[in-house]
Amino acid sequence: MNEQDLKRAFEDVVVASSPPPSMDPGRALEAARKARSKRRSSITGALVAVLVVGVGLGTAFALNPKATTEYMTGAAPSSSSSAAWPGRWPEGQSDRTATKGPQADRAIKLLEELKGVVPAGYDAPQLKYQDPSYAGGDMQRTQGQVASDRGEVPEVWEYMAQTPVRKDGKVGRLLAESSTPDPELPTDPCALARAFWGMGGPCRVVDVKGLKVGVVQSNPSGRDQFDKWATYRAQDGQVVTIAQDDKYLGGDYPELDGPLFTEEQLAELATDPRFRMGD
Repeated sequence: MNEQDLKRAFEDVVVASSPPPSMDPGRALEAARKARSKRRSSITGALVAVLVVGVGLGTAFALNPKATTEYMTGAAPSSSSSAAWPGRWPEGQSDRTATKGPQADRAIKLLEELKGVVPAGYDAPQLKYQDPSYAGGDMQRTQGQVASDRGEVPEVWEYMAQTPVRKDGKVGRLLAESSTPDPELPTDPCALARAFWGMGGPCRVVDVKGLKVGVVQSNPSGRDQFDKWATYRAQDGQVVTIAQDDKYLGGDYPELDGPLFTEEQLAELATDPRFRMGD
């Protein structure tokens, strides 16, 4: 096996036929696992062995280094076996993502709420990725998934909705993520905001009518995801993040002339009860 064989085999593992989801590294990993199972060959097997010792982690690593490392070393839960999360899969599903039922419906509702706050002069259309590596998938998407494998009852659920936001042919990105209470998340507003997708960044606390919201002002992670976001933990423990970017990765559209919202507006949106999808 030469270097090009390794490269091609790795791409088979980490690039699924649908575009990589911007939310959650978990969904990207599930796509990778499915691709791997379809292409299980001697090259792929050798590739995984190489990846375990840390050679070439590529796209999935960029999304979530920790989760990818766990997956490659067998520590992460596998969609091929429910034993990793006994009794924790969404009803009727073979992995952590709900494709039907109330959890999937909540993610769809989150999208509708997100589209409803798009500023005047912009629209939030369903567009297709232009980058060929994204296989022409939908840029507007939702996800409801079990977010924790710690075995607690009730499970921690995460809901995500993202949409392109367009003005004068230029396109940016807006995302809402809502989770049910998770005791392992930080309580400090800025620590909580920096924990979003593990990206970190300079943060300030914004006061919204007495509510404390962490607003990350720039993204130093090197991952081309969002340039600004606000995260708020409600009194009942639910956590909401509203994130924005002047461009939409993979869309290949011209980027917006400026941010959709100010930091104060992002903070206010994060406190809006309409984005809390928990019971």
